[in-house]
Amino acid sequence: MSNNSTKTQTRSRSPEKKAAQFERILEAGKQLFLEKGVEGFSLRGLAKILGMNQNNLYNYVESKRELWIAIRNKFYKQYRHETIEIVKNHKGSILNLLIEIFENFLEFADRDFSAFSMMHFIKSPPSDKIGPFERDYREFNFLEGTTKVLQRAIDSGEIEESKVGILSFFTYSLVLGAAIVERHMSTLEQNKDPSKDPTSEKIQFGRVDFSRRDFREYVLNKIKLMLTESESGSKKIR
Repeated sequence: MSNNSTKTQTRSRSPEKKAAQFERILEAGKQLFLEKGVEGFSLRGLAKILGMNQNNLYNYVESKRELWIAIRNKFYKQYRHETIEIVKNHKGSILNLLIEIFENFLEFADRDFSAFSMMHFIKSPPSDKIGPFERDYREFNFLEGTTKVLQRAIDSGEIEESKVGILSFFTYSLVLGAAIVERHMSTLEQNKDPSKDPTSEKIQFGRVDFSRRDFREYVLNKIKLMLTESESGSKKIR
């Protein structure tokens, strides 16, 4: 058989290389969602960034909704694992466990605010088709786990509160807001010569005499104090 008649066979990618490529897709997709928003995001634009053929990209994700789900699932699993480890290894009061969970929430946002934003701010793209990632998606609810721990603290008498649902929403609003403020402070800390535009409300974060770590400690301490107050507003005596 002549060399001209010999067909060259291309070897398929190994599972390791496929997994590595999928991670590249998730990371690039995460950034593009944040830069363009759900409406401006396109798989064509993502393929261009990655230097991939668009049809090849479809071998990994069928739609931008599927990609959005895959990205959120990755980081929710990571956050869930961290929270489970905190609960498993915690020794001490349930109230202190709550503060550890809230602190990790803020630390997670600080480590990768892009991932944090995908989990909490970027809405899901619409789709008429349910793909494999959506079929296998396990809903994660940050409030569900926190509510359970809050209920344990109430049952043990560490927290004097009867409305655990609204208390869970309230504490979530506090740490979510603190995460956003920390992000602004972090951005200004990294930019030593920020714009002096007086219309930018973020500039005020660069004029304070405390660090974002000081701010985090203050927030967590205030939450702890708030949780130990009775519903009448008086401080619980321990």
